[in-house]
Amino acid sequence: DALLREKMTLFWANVFVCEDNNVVYIQQFINTLREHALGDFREFTKAISKEAAMTKYLNTKQNRKQKPNENFARELMELFTLGEGYYTETDIKESAKAFTGYGHNLKGEFVFRKRKHDETEKTFFGKTGNFTGDDIIDIILEHKQCARFICEKIYRYFVNDILNESHINAMVKVFYSNYNIEKLMHYVFMSD
Repeated sequence: DALLREKMTLFWANVFVCEDNNVVYIQQFINTLREHALGDFREFTKAISKEAAMTKYLNTKQNRKQKPNENFARELMELFTLGEGYYTETDIKESAKAFTGYGHNLKGEFVFRKRKHDETEKTFFGKTGNFTGDDIIDIILEHKQCARFICEKIYRYFVNDILNESHINAMVKVFYSNYNIEKLMHYVFMSD
């Protein structure tokens, strides 16, 4: 299990792409990758959104209600969860507002700055509410495309560069039900 966890940590480092020159923040980031590498993808994505290295790297720290910064919202959908073409520019703008107020202290611990958070209604993927960043992640994960996107990445990394549609569909069926990474990997390694 330790070997698989390390391989999965490396895999996730290529999904949740991030860099920082603060050794403490990067170490925390890698520890978060390792901790969640075989866990619940939903909790994993929420934890990543609050990592100091990530909030610095994708400017979430500069994301305030007066001037939302869209970098994290865009990468969340394009690189981390859905892939290109599954969201609109409006979805990016609206979800960026939900991540306003995210920051961290000097130790790299997550801090939610309520005064900088946009409390207005946001419309994202056809749903409207006073969404938080965690709500946005929940809404994204309702879309089967999220499970497909991750399954395709895992398949390319562990099985084959050339995607087999029926294999991917079977993986999606396993993963979409609960976003349990360990169950998915067990399924992948136990199949022919």
